[in-house]
Amino acid sequence: MHIGRRRFLTWTGAAVGGLTLSTPFSRIAHANPSRRFVFAYFDGGWDLLLGLDPRDPATTNPQDNEIDPAYDQLPPAYRNRGIRTAANGLRFGPAVPESLLRHADDLTIVNGIGMDTAAHEVGRRYFITGRFPRGLSAVGSSAPAEIVAAQGDGSAIPHMAAGVEAYAQEMPPYAAPFRVNSLDDLTVALTPFVDVPGGVLNAVQRFHAEGPGCETPSLGIDRGAAAAMESNRTRARRFIEDQLAAAFDLSRTDTEMTRLRELYGIAPGIGDRTSPEVLSFVAGQTVKAGISQAVSVRVARGLDTHSAWAPNHPPRLEQGFAALAALIQDLKDTPLPEDPSRSVFDETTLVAFSEFGRTPLINDLQGRDHHLGNSCLLAGAGIRTGRTVGASASVGMLPIHLNPQTAQTYERPSQSLVESGEAIVLNPSHILTTVYSLAGVSTDLLRSSVVPALLA
Repeated sequence: MHIGRRRFLTWTGAAVGGLTLSTPFSRIAHANPSRRFVFAYFDGGWDLLLGLDPRDPATTNPQDNEIDPAYDQLPPAYRNRGIRTAANGLRFGPAVPESLLRHADDLTIVNGIGMDTAAHEVGRRYFITGRFPRGLSAVGSSAPAEIVAAQGDGSAIPHMAAGVEAYAQEMPPYAAPFRVNSLDDLTVALTPFVDVPGGVLNAVQRFHAEGPGCETPSLGIDRGAAAAMESNRTRARRFIEDQLAAAFDLSRTDTEMTRLRELYGIAPGIGDRTSPEVLSFVAGQTVKAGISQAVSVRVARGLDTHSAWAPNHPPRLEQGFAALAALIQDLKDTPLPEDPSRSVFDETTLVAFSEFGRTPLINDLQGRDHHLGNSCLLAGAGIRTGRTVGASASVGMLPIHLNPQTAQTYERPSQSLVESGEAIVLNPSHILTTVYSLAGVSTDLLRSSVVPALLA
């Protein structure tokens, strides 16, 4: 199912178009309206040794490296896995399931990202916006909002945020996030509260279809908050008219929904409607059906474990990686409506991130604390995949410099390399600026630079 745009009311489209023209031109380059974007958030700060930046215990120890993989402390299922190496050479930690390794050819690991913070709120908002927060307050707009503002109003719910913070400052109304924290939130928003008699419904629709009239300019309802309110009302009505709720009805017994429940690991009774599996399913449905252009989704939770690391962190991290793998598979299994020889994944760029990594040493509570280093995972359209870019230090795992063109890393770069920009330490601004280059958002927006080594 691909949701069209024809049923939007004429005058609402004009109002939204006017607001689009007010979008700062510095944000917009040459947008690709068919490109989709997914930002998958691992909530709580992930352990890189268990995931994207593993270390061999045979050559890494706390005394010499200030790094303790501690894989020998893990439950047997994870201890027996150890470091996992994909066929293309990508290395993953013990918490990464086989289902994600199957997609290794379509993944790029980015290590050695500097966060300059060990606070959850700051790190999370830094990666969401690409701008370092003021205190705890986010600065600027979420990456999905910037992308949608550049692409234009091209879908029923252009910007969806499922279980993730989202912001849209000085944006047209359609770029504002449609926030849901559970499947129930989404179902309520897309389902009518009452069954309106046909005659009444037709009368209301005729009324709404009428032009705004000559009083509109004098009352100021063709701009500002009033226009935004009218746009939102019209959009909400269209959610129901297009019966979008059916795409998210996990109680359906048809073959397709049965397949999706099995793929995402969702029990027939659904159970927890805020789980990583359910929210990843929601993200998949919105992207596949063309309901949204840019989606942020929480695919893992409960990772802020400062104690009892061995029994608690690995299964929660694995749950997130498994949900991410199911989402990728779902997008790969879905042909593009306009070109069935290609999949939706072929037109989707995916970023998986967390607010920071966890310390490479075990604390006195047998857990790991907050660390200044981080990693992320990139996949899909426009990304040069099947490689690792960037690195953390062999002692202490702090980020080290890299050449953004060649991906060569330097533990001790010369001053001339740093001054010339041939050696940089990555941060979230570099990652989002690189993604923006694929989305049509101006790469000047974050006052950062693209990392060419990440691009296909």
